[in-house]
Formats: sequence, C-alpha cells, structure tokens
Amino acid sequence: MKTTRALALLATTLLTTGLASATAPIGNAATPPATVRAPGTSAPGTSAPGTSALGTSLRLTVAHGETPSSGTPRTVTLECPPYGGTATTHPDPATACRLVDSVNGDLDRLDVDPGVCTDQYDPYTATASGTYRGHPLSFRHTYGNHCVLLRTAGAVFDF
Repeated sequence: MKTTRALALLATTLLTTGLASATAPIGNAATPPATVRAPGTSAPGTSAPGTSALGTSLRLTVAHGETPSSGTPRTVTLECPPYGGTATTHPDPATACRLVDSVNGDLDRLDVDPGVCTDQYDPYTATASGTYRGHPLSFRHTYGNHCVLLRTAGAVFDF
C-alpha cells in the first residue's frame, strides 16, 4: 500500500514538473531514473557528446556587497538546452550556458579571463541555485570587486 502511494506521488510530481508525460510508463523499481525525460527531449544515448538529456535551470543573483542581499541585488534566470529557455532572462544565455557546461556545473572552477584587476576592495557577491543537468546546484562567492567577478565568471554573472 505504501509503495503504491509513493509511486502515485512520484508520478504526480513528475507530471506537474514536466519531467514525464501522462502517456509515458512510470516503470518499476528496476527502471533507472535517467529514463524519465521531459516532453520533447531525445532518448537516452542521443544527446550531444558530453551532455545529459536533462537541461539546466539556474537562478543567478549578483549583489554589490558581501552578502547576496546587499544593496539592490540583480537576478536573472538561465535555462540551457536541451529543453526550456522560455523563462530565460539572462542577457547572453548561449555564452553563459557554454561557460557553465565548460566546468561541468562547478562554478567554483570558472576562470574565464585571468587578467589583471585593481586591488581595490569593493565586493560583489554572486549566487546560483537550481539544477545543472538534473543535479542540484548551489553556489555563492564574494569577489573582491566587479572586475574580478567578470574576469572570473565572465558572461555567467554579467548582467
């Protein structure tokens, strides 16, 4: 009885979040999670090399100060293929998605342009939350100044 209720709850959740269609079979306990796809996505094994069939959806914030709520934070939504994109408010989503993919979603590894910036301390805090290729992503970093933010994170946090 509990298993049936759990499967019904899972099916409802997948349908309401758009990760499954009403006509797609739910499967059994032996079915790996990767077989659940969003409507319109390709079958497993047909994605571009190095990408998953699951997309990326991130809420990105930049605040002038040492906390994510300093000053007047700017926030955008970034959605990357293979699905979504209609909710994207990022000014350069193609470049930002390419950069996020280049570090496999590990935003701490971004180092776009390791050029020189002044040593002036005028902090900017960048945050990201959401999913990268179906996996939870949470990021927060305070950069010494706006130049360091842009040289490190590039288009990802350039808005």
